[in-house]
Amino acid sequence: MVITCRRDTRQWGTERTAMSIARHSHHDAAGSGAFGGHTGGTRPAAGRKRGTLRAAVLATVTGAALAVPLSAPAPAAINPAVLRSLHLDSATLAKVKAYDRYRTRVASQRSKAGKALRFARKQIGKPYRWGADGPGGYDCSGLAMAAWRKAGVKIPRVTYAQYRQVDRKVKYGDLEPGDLVFFHGRSHVGLFVGRGRFLHAPHSGARVRIDKIGKRRKGQFAGAVRPGAPAYKEFPASVRELVEKIDRMSAEKRADQPPDKGRTPQIPPPSDTVPNLSLIDI
Repeated sequence: MVITCRRDTRQWGTERTAMSIARHSHHDAAGSGAFGGHTGGTRPAAGRKRGTLRAAVLATVTGAALAVPLSAPAPAAINPAVLRSLHLDSATLAKVKAYDRYRTRVASQRSKAGKALRFARKQIGKPYRWGADGPGGYDCSGLAMAAWRKAGVKIPRVTYAQYRQVDRKVKYGDLEPGDLVFFHGRSHVGLFVGRGRFLHAPHSGARVRIDKIGKRRKGQFAGAVRPGAPAYKEFPASVRELVEKIDRMSAEKRADQPPDKGRTPQIPPPSDTVPNLSLIDI
């Protein structure tokens, strides 16, 4: 199976020349409360209080949309024997190998996104704590950092740096589960979970939860990034189709291989053929 990603138009936005450390507050369309974005700085003296993921990754296989689970394994390595049998010219061979490496990195990133989300979901119900990154509580950027750290991807601590330093920018229409979504001037961040929802540590006095990205909140959308993702590359349809053909040939070759008789375990005889030593007169 060939896994390719939809193209992400880079959304760079306008960086703020002077980053305010002020905390912004506003309500969503449902009036569920205010955001408390963590942008760095010292904790104020005033007191700060305290289902299985079913999202899918949209992929494109030779032009057709296909949904594959977040936990889908990375594509099997291309069989060298199959490559040799095709007698590809050096230029085509280089493109095939480049695309194979790229799709493997994409699949690896999606697997890590699944790990980040599983971690984040386990934090639901824990209190918002300004400046905290676990385990007893989190602020918004602390939760995002901790989740991706659990997945093996290091990202900065504060919201502005998270957006700026993660290279893969994503438009709202191209969001995938695990992407970091920013709101209200990038002073607030959460993890996109799919179906127009995101998981976040909202504000002081609230707890980690999943909220819908309603009309008002969508209007405050300030960009998104995809941690751990390779830079987007577009490959010709002919290359993708060729790799798909190689995948099929490799799978057929594996299926045609006879079992290794030398490693087949010895099957014990049926129990009724084994003599009962207690009945034998020695």
